[in-house]
Amino acid sequence: MYDLIIIGGGPAGVTAGIYAARKKLKTLIISKNFIGQAGEAGVIENWPGEKSILGAELIAKFKEHLDSYAVETREETVVLVEKKESFNVKTEDNSFLSRAVIFATGRKPKTLGLPEEKDFVGKGVVYCATCDAPLFQNKRVIVVGGGNAGFETAIEMKSYTKDVSLFEFNSFFSADELLQEKAKEKGVELVRDIKIENIKGENFVEKVICRDITTGKEKDFQVDGLFIQIGSVAITDSVKNLVDLNEEGEVIIDPKKNKTKTEGLFAAGDVTDVRDKQIVVATGEGAKAALSAYEYLKK
Repeated sequence: MYDLIIIGGGPAGVTAGIYAARKKLKTLIISKNFIGQAGEAGVIENWPGEKSILGAELIAKFKEHLDSYAVETREETVVLVEKKESFNVKTEDNSFLSRAVIFATGRKPKTLGLPEEKDFVGKGVVYCATCDAPLFQNKRVIVVGGGNAGFETAIEMKSYTKDVSLFEFNSFFSADELLQEKAKEKGVELVRDIKIENIKGENFVEKVICRDITTGKEKDFQVDGLFIQIGSVAITDSVKNLVDLNEEGEVIIDPKKNKTKTEGLFAAGDVTDVRDKQIVVATGEGAKAALSAYEYLKK
C-alpha cells in the first residue's frame, strides 16, 4: 500500500513527486514514459532560469532531480483507476493500491480526423517535430496549425529544408506575434483559409488535397511531410468514472486544492481545466496537488 500514487511523468507529475518525497510520503509514479509533450518540444524560451533550453534537456533535468529522492517509478500505462476503501490503480500488467492519487497524465495530439491519416503515421504524417524533423532534410513539408506549436514547428523545420509551408483553417493565425514575425523572416510560406481533405501516396505521403475556404476550390499540393500541430486533448480515459469533465474533456478541479469530485483523488497540469497550458504552470499545479494530498493524508 502506497500513501500516494502519481499518474503521469511530465512536469506536473514529476514536481508532485518531488514535493511528496520531501513530505516523506511513500510514493509511486506511474507513467508511460518520462518525456511527455514537454520533452518532445523544441527550444523552450520561457522557463525561468534558462534563456533557451531544449525540451528534452529540461525534462531530463526534472527526472534527475526526481531521482535524487526515494520515489519509486514505473514505466507502464495506467488503464483504470478504481476506489473502494483505497484506490486501485491498474496498468496493463499490474495493480497498485494507494490511499491517495494525483492524476497528471497531460494531453495527446489532436488528429485531422481523416480516414487515411492513420495509414500514413510514420510514413510522412508527423505529430512530433522534434522526434522526426531530421528525417525530412531537403524535403517538401507542410505544417498544419496556426498556433504557437505550428509556428514553432515551421521555424524548426527551416533548419532542415527550405520548402516549408504553414496551413491554417481559419482566416487568422493565433500564434504570438513574435513567432509570426520570426516565421516570415525565415521564409515560411503562410497559407490561411485552407482545409486538408485528403492525403494521397503509395507507401509514403506524396500529396494532400485541400479546399480553399473562401472560394471553395480544390487544390493539390505535392508534399513529403505533413506535420500536424493543431492542439491536443486531455488523456482521461482511466479516471472518467471518478471525475467530472468540462466541455473540452478536461478534468474539473477545485483551483485552490486541485481536488476532483472523488475524495483523495487530485489532478494537476494540462489534463485539468486550468486555463494556461504551460510548463511553468504545470509544475506549480503539481506542487499544489502534492501539498493538498499530504494535507488529506494527514487528517
